[in-house]
Amino acid sequence: MTDFDLIIIGGGIIGGSTLYHLSQLGYKGRVLVLEREDALSKGSTALSAGGFRNIWTTPINMRLTSYSIRKLAKFREELDWPIGFDQRGYLFCQTEDKFENAKTFGAEWEKNGVRIEFLEPREVEKKVPGLKAGIDHIDPEVSELLGMKAIGGGVFGPDCGAFDPSAAAVGYFERAIEGMSGRAELRLRTEVKRLHIEDGEYRGIELSDGTMLKSEKVFVAAGAWTNALLEVSGVRGDDLPPVVPLKRMLFITNLPPIEGFDRIPMTIIDDGIYFRPEGPNLLIGRADPFTEAGFDLTADAQYYEEKINFVMQERVPGMERCRLMSMWAGLYDTNEVDHNAVLGEHPHYKNLLFATGFSGHGAMEAPAAGLAMAELAMTGAYQTIDCSELSIRRFWEKRPIHETIVI
Repeated sequence: MTDFDLIIIGGGIIGGSTLYHLSQLGYKGRVLVLEREDALSKGSTALSAGGFRNIWTTPINMRLTSYSIRKLAKFREELDWPIGFDQRGYLFCQTEDKFENAKTFGAEWEKNGVRIEFLEPREVEKKVPGLKAGIDHIDPEVSELLGMKAIGGGVFGPDCGAFDPSAAAVGYFERAIEGMSGRAELRLRTEVKRLHIEDGEYRGIELSDGTMLKSEKVFVAAGAWTNALLEVSGVRGDDLPPVVPLKRMLFITNLPPIEGFDRIPMTIIDDGIYFRPEGPNLLIGRADPFTEAGFDLTADAQYYEEKINFVMQERVPGMERCRLMSMWAGLYDTNEVDHNAVLGEHPHYKNLLFATGFSGHGAMEAPAAGLAMAELAMTGAYQTIDCSELSIRRFWEKRPIHETIVI
């Protein structure tokens, strides 16, 4: 006798999307959602940059994000819930060689329904007022020290933009719980100690207070904490997805005194530095390639000053008048092999479903990923988007899914 038909572990946007789509699909089972924090969406979902794009070079990512963008665009209408949807575009600024390489992929983007505009340097400068595509204005010694090169062009996605993932997660949970008429229960401040796995089959969970709960299936949507839970539950070696927690920091400054800068798209420049308006301010980030795996969430102002600020000032004269106002850190559930999601039912553990390894793409893929996991939990198969190639099997079979040109 089971207590629930399905237990969802994690109160972020992936868990919320899955529960919502179960509700929409007419799932009649009893669902328990467990979140260890005192509110929904207090983990990586709330701490993300909130960007969305369908500019990828792998069909599965293009399908997931294109579908998700359409759903995010209709989120307020469908759920009567605001999520700050802002479709102002994504702009990848690239050196000449990378830009020419990207243009060779244009036919593939068109075939997959991804709208792309290839911009010459002067057009890049029009998209981002104040940005200097060249480097002639930079002192040669400074340019060499910072490793800056001229921008040869830009890949612009007009369907891309940003939204509030935390608001979307809460909206998903609220509407799902309403729609399931008492069949869905949410418990906050409830930590899972381990999964009970016996003879290759999931049997139930043990909470940190010793309570045992049984369910037919479990869906682990704990992001960067997923592997820690699987490992303490006895999952070992290659049965673990190749995912580690990596700190990623975001910084808020005031906008530079440049007319029109408050209307720029999400822009990616030298060394992967990205920035976009955030209300009346500017959000800036860059993945630190030397970050060690772990659960540290300490934001570092020195990293902004030394690794981001100098490049920003040279690429966008006027940024020298901007001051760091706030900062925070979140965790990527980083797939060390190919930086793409690992999801599905575990081939070696019956009724154990999980989704992790999104490597920073989870929020933008959540509408599609949640639908996929809901279909899998309810029917045993993907119906709308076939996500089987994202199975953990791909690592055992040496079939990683690598992005090229843009990542």
